[in-house]
Amino acid sequence: MLSDRDYMRGPQGDRPQKTGGIQPMQMLFGLIIINTVAFFLVPQPTFYPGGRQVIPEVYQMLVLSWPGLQQGYWWQVVSSMFMHGSFFHLFFNMWGLYIFGQLIVNSMGTLRFLLLYFISGITGNLIWLAFNHGSPSYLLGASGALFGVMLAAAMFRPNVMFMMLFFPMPIRAKTLVVIYAIIEIISEWKVQDNIAHLVHLGGFVGAYIYLKIAYGNKMEWDPLAFLRGGKGKDSMRAPGFAPPPRDVPANGGKTTDISQQQVDEILDKLSRHGANSLSDADRAVLNEARKRYGKH
Repeated sequence: MLSDRDYMRGPQGDRPQKTGGIQPMQMLFGLIIINTVAFFLVPQPTFYPGGRQVIPEVYQMLVLSWPGLQQGYWWQVVSSMFMHGSFFHLFFNMWGLYIFGQLIVNSMGTLRFLLLYFISGITGNLIWLAFNHGSPSYLLGASGALFGVMLAAAMFRPNVMFMMLFFPMPIRAKTLVVIYAIIEIISEWKVQDNIAHLVHLGGFVGAYIYLKIAYGNKMEWDPLAFLRGGKGKDSMRAPGFAPPPRDVPANGGKTTDISQQQVDEILDKLSRHGANSLSDADRAVLNEARKRYGKH
């Protein structure tokens, strides 16, 4: 019976299914904790009047730089992702990682989210290295990974609304990503600052390639679909992010015609990917089915 299933007895929020091991949200908080602990444990550079600065040796071994790589510190490509230059640098990166990560981490699962995080961050770092060959500058921060997670959230849930501090109006996730991408491209070529815009763009690139390999053309939104003449939606749906069935109103209204197969597919998706994977239309189908079966 449909009504006998646990997840038909009421909403369970975004709680993932118990499959053993580290749960997705635990892993997400683990990444935030590791970044925070690294910031407070690793000695930071000391700045003196006149512009002189003293950089601790362990700091130089962990941030990414060409001189460091030439000394054999190859781990910098990864370790630099957990280093931050200031508390605010750390805070905004971790806040962004939580805001965007919690939208998709349960549906993607622990392993795939970790791959997304590291592939995005490493790709951003490698692209920065390629364009700064031989430079004495160093790189640090989780921004590449954050921008990869941001892109994934937009591709899986493009219509989630955000309210930005600098833009006090609701904005869709996909629109936000496009705006960020344009800003980063312009900033890289026109703005002289200490922000590694190439890393942000590299995070986008790494995440996009990984998601296309992992999910094919099944994302809800594809920012490059226009290159193939597509609209970037409807035909691209990842497992756990299915769109409304054709006979279900997109606004989550009452269903007019549902089938057992349709209900079973949604229930299977719920059992595999958790409640966070359901769209409003999916929930409408389940509510209607529960009402109908409850009458018998």
